[in-house]
Amino acid sequence: MAEARSRIDSKNSRSRRGYNRRSRSEHPGVTISTEKRSDGSVSVSLRWTDPGTNRRCKETVRDSSGLPVGSRERAKAAAVAKSKEIAAERKRLEDGKAPTDRSTTWEILKAKHIEHLKGKGRSRKTLKDYAQSWKFLETWPGLPSHPFKLTPLDLQGFTVHLRRHKNRHTGGRLAAASVMSVIRHVKAIFNYGRKALACIKLDGERINFALDPGASEKLEPFSYTPLEMVKILEAAVECDDQARPDARVFPFIATLMLTGARRGELERLRWFPSTPGAAESSVDFAGQRLLIWSTKTRQHRVVPFGTRPALREILGCVAAERDADAEPFVFGGAKALAIADRRDYCGGEDPAGDADGMLDDNDETHETSGRSLKSALKKVRDRSGVRFRPKDCRSTLATHLANSGLGTNLYIVAAELGHDYAVLRKHYAANRILLPEQVQALTIEDLLGIRKVIEGWVKAQSSGEGRLIRLRRKGA
Repeated sequence: MAEARSRIDSKNSRSRRGYNRRSRSEHPGVTISTEKRSDGSVSVSLRWTDPGTNRRCKETVRDSSGLPVGSRERAKAAAVAKSKEIAAERKRLEDGKAPTDRSTTWEILKAKHIEHLKGKGRSRKTLKDYAQSWKFLETWPGLPSHPFKLTPLDLQGFTVHLRRHKNRHTGGRLAAASVMSVIRHVKAIFNYGRKALACIKLDGERINFALDPGASEKLEPFSYTPLEMVKILEAAVECDDQARPDARVFPFIATLMLTGARRGELERLRWFPSTPGAAESSVDFAGQRLLIWSTKTRQHRVVPFGTRPALREILGCVAAERDADAEPFVFGGAKALAIADRRDYCGGEDPAGDADGMLDDNDETHETSGRSLKSALKKVRDRSGVRFRPKDCRSTLATHLANSGLGTNLYIVAAELGHDYAVLRKHYAANRILLPEQVQALTIEDLLGIRKVIEGWVKAQSSGEGRLIRLRRKGA
């Protein structure tokens, strides 16, 4: 109770002192505060942070006759004038008139930036992304000799260089999403050098403007047809017949199609949570559902088996062959599944380059990935003739659900897929024309047209219907 009252008092205090939204828009950076004097009168003051010394300043507002102003309304004009004065001073400092550290080289900036990222506890993937962005910078022919020599024209040249860069796998231009990703990381690098090391004289606004890659066409969400999904699953069955029993790809692809989950969410899917309520994706056979933990939204969502009974059959077939204690991950086994990354970096060459200092050989994250289906997915693409990507299964299910009888309530669809309702309605509910049998479908597998393929696979895996799930767990 005391804590709640304290929050209310703090909120009221901030409101009285000019911290509301309207005040921030009228005089950003300047706060109007009122104080009661011992004689009962009220004085109004302006508070702000000096951009040059970074110190808090205070000034009593007075009228033309020199008397203190007694109301916040009469102090607004002075607050707006002071706000404009602070903005002009800040711009003057950022325009290069402030002292710039010219002794910092690119090597020093890189080392300091890497140290900063590790100190912040950034993930291994983030470190790899920044390592790749540093490689783009270092291989850029127009890179100035020192950071302080950067100009807006140089940054525009880097954007052109990035757009002309060829993909080392396909030989074509970099995708628009890849260009935007590199530019975001490069902006962060330059802003760090500007703020923390004072080795870049450009202000943030000029950096953002010069590194603008230009308006790119927004691609519509990709969606497979039922025929294409059948081809993908049939190719997965053929690949599994020739693969090892512990490296089957059909259950993973079918689960992707039926749940619309993100790839990383299924890579770390467990049979049981390591601890009750843990931030993990897990299977709940008793509750007839999947609990998916999204690293993007930082919350659990529920994917029920009721509208996708084939999903329970698929997971039941996989569960009957596994020991939940020895292999806690559904698709990865003893460790989480690995698709995009190599399974074990320990003792081998780091893909991000150990010379960059981004990752160490003794980093514990190097051994967190288990079984890999990367080569199996490549075989599925080659045999099916469909350019299959795991992320496309998510947009496919969202598109079909949003335009079918199963997706009449888009709020429920958005909750199951972990989509924002506005995004789902704008980008996926686009009145896509579906087949009559899809519109009238009562289950997800019928909606996608993959029920017969799944039934054939389940029948081949089990001797009869209604097989018991033999999940073994210590203490059970």
